[in-house]
Amino acid sequence: MQLETRSRSESKSPQVASRDTFAWEARAREFQERMGRVGPQPANVTSFTNRRFTVNFSAPLDQIQRLLPHEIEADPVPGHPERGMLGMCACDFWVPRIGALPIYPIRNNDMLLRVSTRFAKGGRKLRAFYTIQSESSSWILGTLGRYFSHFRKRITHFERIDDERVYSLRNRRGGEHATGWLSAHKNTIQKTPPATSLFEDISSATDYAFRLDGSCGFDWASRRISFQPIEYPEWDLSFCHSVDYEFPVLDTLSREFQLDLSFDSVLCMENTHQTWCASTLFKNEPAPSPWYAR
Repeated sequence: MQLETRSRSESKSPQVASRDTFAWEARAREFQERMGRVGPQPANVTSFTNRRFTVNFSAPLDQIQRLLPHEIEADPVPGHPERGMLGMCACDFWVPRIGALPIYPIRNNDMLLRVSTRFAKGGRKLRAFYTIQSESSSWILGTLGRYFSHFRKRITHFERIDDERVYSLRNRRGGEHATGWLSAHKNTIQKTPPATSLFEDISSATDYAFRLDGSCGFDWASRRISFQPIEYPEWDLSFCHSVDYEFPVLDTLSREFQLDLSFDSVLCMENTHQTWCASTLFKNEPAPSPWYAR
């Protein structure tokens, strides 16, 4: 995978910086709306993840912000406040329940591009991953997710290999906006971070990347944030030290938004229960004072 490298821009006046922010937001809106729409999720979805690998890349925080509306902030990496992070997830999971209704379990392969973010809601500061694009193998989940989620879902076909040596997921869709493929070597899974990582250990990586309040998206037309609480387990993650990959959509994102991306690490998990709670859309505005305090 080749990621284009560009030098960081020199300091600018507030007026120029404001114009740049507006221009990047317009480009982010166009790019993300091309991927799909954002809508509320009316019911909880229960899942069981067989396996998930998340390839993490860091970049200067101001560059990560180019991908986001000003209502949502790029989340700085602890100990490295000048860096933010995005990642590509490849996963294989089951959905046995939607809302209160048990269903015949649906198996789904999925690849999604996510950004580590934070934002305010009702006076609280929340941390969540922001999804730019997601592709699913399940026709049912992909169709429902296209209209009733903030994951900007598309339906595609995957080839999956999951044996004693390798976990591999390959998107059959081609083109510069395809999620691509990943192949992880299981005998290199361990708790120690690679030398390339900004994380000191697996605990700090888990805290930053997965101990979150939930997931989020943004409806650019109404300028509303979509927030979805997620009921997480007690995490048991590891690093995978040997992973091959090619992510065309990430190459495209890097080129169009001039991101200086650096490979950080690959986090992996298996056999994990989660509940993806119903989501709502809201305006990111200060909570009003009660009438008696005005």
